[in-house]
Amino acid sequence: MSAAGDREQGNDETRESSHLRHIRNALIGLLLIAITAAAVIGKEFLVPVAFAFFIALTFRPFIRRMSKRGMPAWVTTTGIALALAVLLLVIAAVFGSAMTDWINRWPEVQRTFLQRNASLLEWFKHILDVSRTIAAPATEGGTATTPEVVVRQPVLPTIANFIATYPVNVTITLSSALVIALFLMASGDLFYEKLIRVMPRLDDKKNALRIVFDVERDVSSYLLTITAINAGLGAIVGVSFWLIGMPMPHFWAFLVFALNFIPYLGPIAGVIISGFVSIMVFSNWGQAVLAPAVYMTIIGIETQIVTPAVLSRRMSINSVAILIALAFWGWAWGIAGIIMAVPFLVTLRVFCSHLPVLNPVGEFLSGQGDNAGEASANEKKKKNPS
Repeated sequence: MSAAGDREQGNDETRESSHLRHIRNALIGLLLIAITAAAVIGKEFLVPVAFAFFIALTFRPFIRRMSKRGMPAWVTTTGIALALAVLLLVIAAVFGSAMTDWINRWPEVQRTFLQRNASLLEWFKHILDVSRTIAAPATEGGTATTPEVVVRQPVLPTIANFIATYPVNVTITLSSALVIALFLMASGDLFYEKLIRVMPRLDDKKNALRIVFDVERDVSSYLLTITAINAGLGAIVGVSFWLIGMPMPHFWAFLVFALNFIPYLGPIAGVIISGFVSIMVFSNWGQAVLAPAVYMTIIGIETQIVTPAVLSRRMSINSVAILIALAFWGWAWGIAGIIMAVPFLVTLRVFCSHLPVLNPVGEFLSGQGDNAGEASANEKKKKNPS
C-alpha cells in the first residue's frame, strides 16, 4: 500500500514538473514574440541605441586600459568621439561627392554606352521580340486577343529619391548613435556597479560580471579586428581600381570598407556594383570584366585566408547561424540590422557559454573547432582547479 502510494505521488510530481516545463516553454515563446515585436515596432529608437552599445563595447577595454595609466576616462572618450566624428564626416563627404559626380555624369555615360553597344542592344532587342512572338497567345477563329496595356512607373525618380535621402538618414542615425555612445563611454564602470548591486548573491555577482566582461572582450576584439581587415581590404581594392583605370578609386575604397561589414551579401553587392559601373565606363568588354574580377580575387583571398587566420576560434560563428541572423535582422531593421547581426550573435554566444541550460544553443552558434560547452568547461576549471 505504501509502495503504491509512493508510486502515485511520484507520478503526480512527474506530471507537475511536466506542466511546469510546458508553462516555462510557453512563457519563453511569448517572451521571444514580445521581444521580436518590440524590436520591429521600436526600430527608429533601438537602431541608434544598438549602434551606440556596440561602439561603447568596442572602446571600453581601451578606455579602461588608459585609465589605469592615469588618463582620465573623459579625455579618452572625447578623443575617441572626435576621431569617430571626423571619420564619419570624411565618409559622408566622399560618398556625397561621388554621388554628385555620378549623377552629373550619368546622361553622358548613358549616351556613350548606348552608342558603343548599339549592335549588342539591337541583338538583345531582337531576342526579346522573338521571345514575345513565341509567347504570344494563339488566336482562335480569327479573333485576336485584346492587347494588354501595361502602365510602367518611372524608375529613375525613385532611384534618385533613394540616393538623395538614404545617406542623410544614415548620417542622422550614426550621429545619434555617436552621441549616445559618448555618454555610455563617459559613464565608465557605472553600469557594472549597478549590476553588482542588483544581484542578490555573491556567486550571481561574479557570474554576471564574468559574462559582461567576456561580452565586452569578444565584441571589442571582433569589431576591431573586422574593422582593421576591412580598412586594409578597402585600401587594396582602391589602389587596384586606380591601377586599372576605374573612376573615383577613393570612393571604391570607402565603399568596400563599408560593404564588407555585411557578411556574404556585402561582397556580392560590391561585385555587382563594380561590374555595372565598369560596363558603363569602359569601352571594351575585357577591361569591363577586369574590375569585378579583381574585386572577386581580393575578396576571395580575404575570406578564405586572411580573416580565418586573424580571427581566433573564440570569435568564430556558425555560417548557418549567420545566415539566419542576417535574414531576421535584415527583416527587422533593414541594412542596419544586417550590419549588427554578427555582433549580436557574438554577444548571444557568450551568454550561452556561461549558462548551462543554453549550452546547446552556444554549440550551434559556434564555428568549427570550438563550442560553447568547451568554453563553459574551461570556466569551471578556472573556478575549481582541483
